[in-house]
Amino acid sequence: MDIPAICILVSIVSGISARFPKSAEGELRHFLLNQENHSPRERPVLNASDTVVVGLKVQFYAMLDLNEKDQVLTTASWLTMTWTDERMSWDPSNFSGVDLIHMYVDEIWTPRIYLSSSLSKDALGIVNSEQGSILLTSNGHVYFGTPAVQAIHCPIIITYFPFDTQHCAFNYIPENLFAHQVDFYIDSSLQPHNLDSNQWDLLNVTLYNWGYPVEEYIEGRDNDHFKLGTLCVHLQRDPTYYITALLPSTCLCVMTFLTFLAPPDCGERISLGVSMVLGLTVFQLLIVDTLPTSSKTPPIIGTYLTATFILASLAVPFSLANIAIAYGDSRLWVLKYSLFRNILLEMLPKIFRMPSYRDRVNSVLDVVKPQPFFNEKDEVSTLSTTEGAPKKNHEAPLPPTLSPPPSPGRHREKLSPSEKVKMEARTVALVVDKLFLTLFIIAFFAVTAYVIILFRQDLGQTKETCWQ
Repeated sequence: MDIPAICILVSIVSGISARFPKSAEGELRHFLLNQENHSPRERPVLNASDTVVVGLKVQFYAMLDLNEKDQVLTTASWLTMTWTDERMSWDPSNFSGVDLIHMYVDEIWTPRIYLSSSLSKDALGIVNSEQGSILLTSNGHVYFGTPAVQAIHCPIIITYFPFDTQHCAFNYIPENLFAHQVDFYIDSSLQPHNLDSNQWDLLNVTLYNWGYPVEEYIEGRDNDHFKLGTLCVHLQRDPTYYITALLPSTCLCVMTFLTFLAPPDCGERISLGVSMVLGLTVFQLLIVDTLPTSSKTPPIIGTYLTATFILASLAVPFSLANIAIAYGDSRLWVLKYSLFRNILLEMLPKIFRMPSYRDRVNSVLDVVKPQPFFNEKDEVSTLSTTEGAPKKNHEAPLPPTLSPPPSPGRHREKLSPSEKVKMEARTVALVVDKLFLTLFIIAFFAVTAYVIILFRQDLGQTKETCWQ
């Protein structure tokens, strides 16, 4: 292209530029981005020994998921970072009073802050050129805001499930920028947070700014350290659903104990106990599916469920053993000893307010003495007395009054050996039923009290596990 043609092209471009002049923001952007000392890859300081102060604000507005099995907390938040760029300042009067301008992430220097506890490669760095916006003021203050979906590793401790409190740490750290280069901190100003869900309630959000020393990170430099910021989220589980689910399980366990109130000769006793155990098994299988899994710290409530299931299961074989006692044909070996005989047949029945063996024997024998009967001698003496007396009006003598003969089986003097054995066995069976019922109820309340004591050890305590 010859020189006249070039001159004509320059004239045309100049004419178009004169006809469509740049706006004040366009002129300001051109002024800021074309300065000799501007570079988006250099720290925004005029003196290399100066430190860039970077502040971070985190505002949670949703908890997307808390995977207890994989120990992953996923949240949605809004992040705001502030710092000062000494090179990006201007006089608003020179640009039609414009004192605020919108910039892009790749146009100016931005701190590279990472979430060290992040499990997602995309969410590792909170500054992304494809999202977020920067506002720049005339005095060089920079405000960067971006939404963020962050998934972090959160160790879940389920010992006190469902009355547990979890603590999840968000650790933010600058990339390869020491404390003398970037003084990073998390802004402690009060920020509204919303991490409530159907299962979890947000208790508190605590902040920690601290220095992390590094030894021999660079050879010959022993005093280097990074500035880190930790944001700790304290979550408390809502136990309402789990308490409601545990009540039927507890009721089934107690109802299994009540089978000891049925008499030993009741045919439905064993079937009732087995039905309760089967119902408890099915119900606890449903509960186990809702329990979080952890091999290191099993939940206390799991111990409670196991203990109640064992007690309910033991009630069935104990009932079978007691039925075998009630229907025994031979005398129990323990009754051969006077001590055990006295305890099982006399003392324990009185304690449980039930008839003792002696009371049962007396009720069968009916110890009321029978009335005497007239014999032949009494009858002859009565007739002779009557004949010797003077007769009046030739009245016939009255016949002697005879008692009615005793009913067969009404009065008995003693029991046969087989009847004694059966009565002893039934007395022992009824006593053992009451004894088993008492022992099982005591064991159940002991397990319940022990579990409550374990839970109360963690009551009101907030463990700062994030600060480590």
